[in-house]
Amino acid sequence: MNDTLSTIWEGSDHTFAKHQILETYLKAWMPIMSRQSHKLGISKAELLFVDGFAGPGSYTGGEDGSPILALELVLSHSHDFHIPISFLFIEKDPKRHATLQNVVNQYMETRGKSQRIKDIKIKEGDCETILTKVLDSCDQTIRKIGPAFFFLDQFGFSNISMQLVHRIMSQPLCEVFSYLNWDHMNRFRTDETKWASLDRTFGGPEWRPVLELESHERSVFMLKTYKTALKKKGSSKYVWHFAMCDTNDKLLYWLFFSTNNLRGLEEMKRAMWKVDSAGGFRFSDKDNPSQLSLFRDYQNEMLAEDLTATLQGKILTVAKVEEFVLTETPAYLYKTALRLLEENDRLIVVNPPPGRRKGTFAAADMQLKFPPVPHPRA
Repeated sequence: MNDTLSTIWEGSDHTFAKHQILETYLKAWMPIMSRQSHKLGISKAELLFVDGFAGPGSYTGGEDGSPILALELVLSHSHDFHIPISFLFIEKDPKRHATLQNVVNQYMETRGKSQRIKDIKIKEGDCETILTKVLDSCDQTIRKIGPAFFFLDQFGFSNISMQLVHRIMSQPLCEVFSYLNWDHMNRFRTDETKWASLDRTFGGPEWRPVLELESHERSVFMLKTYKTALKKKGSSKYVWHFAMCDTNDKLLYWLFFSTNNLRGLEEMKRAMWKVDSAGGFRFSDKDNPSQLSLFRDYQNEMLAEDLTATLQGKILTVAKVEEFVLTETPAYLYKTALRLLEENDRLIVVNPPPGRRKGTFAAADMQLKFPPVPHPRA
């Protein structure tokens, strides 16, 4: 899809909700990755933040764009970093690129130099083309690019290929936070001139059965198909999404988080919950943007019921239950739900460690049995 915005445009509530997720996650990600890289002893290590569609750096209302938000987060973070951060900002539009360069220069002049920042590169050009060259260079020199976080907030749906996601996620300690516009895909799905772009986006023609589906079935199918592609073709072990809706609660687009690190998934879900405390992972213009209040709450009682329904008859360690909660439910906190189940004799601790108090689940290797739910008599 073509970008029709002016050089600098007005920020939307959707944009600021998206930035809130990004900020919250990066605040946790940067010190975690810094410590992990330091412990792994990665030589000449650095963290890398990539903003593939960086924009002009600010909005008409004076709000900061994602590049400045990321820089400010590093410079004002309460934790020290064991290794420095490098930034790569990419912008295709020449006028926006020039504006971004000025905005970043002025910001850094005001803030001053810092040992936390190793390098800031601002490149003009197509995101996929530039990142492909970066990855090619890494392959040629047998150099790894991670730890790195790629914020790929494209316009539309056709600027980020599944092949690029695969190459990024095949690198160690890399994560991708990306955008996919459902409204545009749905609108142009029957336009044969767009089919090659959709094939490229999905990594193949798996999306094409949507052409035969009714309107109420399309978004569910495309969401499932894209998440499957991210896992199977995009080399992403864990994938989570966040939906953005308009004033009529109509789906507009999705944000996708791809990672191979369960801790990363936990932190991203924590960030998404801050925007959507209901756990539905949606933001709608229909809601109050000042409070970011959303839909039906996913309470501990609901998680307890889901655990019982899905895991009944099984024995799992606490660590495996945690993984199930993170990958298969809207929740990221789960121990209160386990406590409720144990209190109601719907959970049995198989191998409690000495001195364990009922309702506590600190031991990751402790085994939990979920008894079968008795069927009501006819």
